[in-house]
Amino acid sequence: MIGLLIGDGNLPKVLINKLEQKKTRFIAINLSKKKISKNFFYNFNISQFSKIVETLKKNKCKEVILAGKVTRPRIEDIKIDFSTLKILPKIILSLKKGDSHALDFVINYLNRINMKVVSCTKYLPELLAENFVNKFKLSKQDSRDIEKGKAILNHVNKKYDVGQSIIINKGLVVGIEAAEGTDEMILKSFSIMKKINNKAPSGVLIKVPKKIQDLRVDLPTIGYNTIRNCIKVGLRGIALKKNQNIFLDQQKSLILIKKNNFFITVIN
Repeated sequence: MIGLLIGDGNLPKVLINKLEQKKTRFIAINLSKKKISKNFFYNFNISQFSKIVETLKKNKCKEVILAGKVTRPRIEDIKIDFSTLKILPKIILSLKKGDSHALDFVINYLNRINMKVVSCTKYLPELLAENFVNKFKLSKQDSRDIEKGKAILNHVNKKYDVGQSIIINKGLVVGIEAAEGTDEMILKSFSIMKKINNKAPSGVLIKVPKKIQDLRVDLPTIGYNTIRNCIKVGLRGIALKKNQNIFLDQQKSLILIKKNNFFITVIN
């Protein structure tokens, strides 16, 4: 039995649909604010950690998949019971350190009770972006922008838990993702992009995992909206880390990519 810990976004929906199509047995613990009424769904708040673990145990889940965006709880919102009380100091410490450390705590705790956390791509390899890289000849400027963006992200994320994405256009840093997320960062760059581009698309969105990111639970994800937003602000393409990005809405996105002569490429 697989246990799904799901949050907001399209990835949980795609994952559930694919598992149902493949007739794979699973239960889903819904951690989003939107309640779901199905007999194999359980609705919990992320702060109810001990109840989540008890539910996984009761259903004899040997593997756990985390998918979707979940808001990190405030320390004061954690539901205290006897089971939670024993691990409360470790929970508080992980929350203070940031999202990646909080995920590390969840993974390590589940491993200790013999539940293996795995990437959704173990069951859904078709979601990897490599399956959808289009043949597009990059210009020298595209390649230089990609290399600069990759170098900046690698440098920043060696020490700091910052974003996964950066926009480089003709050697200029147009935007770097912070707490707002990739799509908001793209849209915020519109006025700057307009000045640089002078009506001709240029620049690249580079999206790679952070150095401290656990790829079993937090693979960078793009989809139709990301591509649409990139085209809207005048970008030429997206560069993704090889074997480390999920691409949703692939067939729907293909039409948009071909129509706008947009590219998606992978980097090492």
